[in-house]
Amino acid sequence: MPRFYFHIISERTFLDDEGTSFASEQDAMKHARELAAELVRTTGALTGAIVVENEDAGGMFEVPLSSWNS
Repeated sequence: MPRFYFHIISERTFLDDEGTSFASEQDAMKHARELAAELVRTTGALTGAIVVENEDAGGMFEVPLSSWNS
């Protein structure tokens, strides 16, 4: 299974140096959305994004925190 890294890029940057293995890119995207929603819910942060990187393919996609403002 490929390993994905979930970096938080916002007012402060947190780089994921451990990563998490997922069976598919879709599973990694679901996890990134869950992380973004939880980050907004717990901190109120609305600027920045969760940037997902695949150990094999490099940068893949990002989930803007502003997309979870409800």
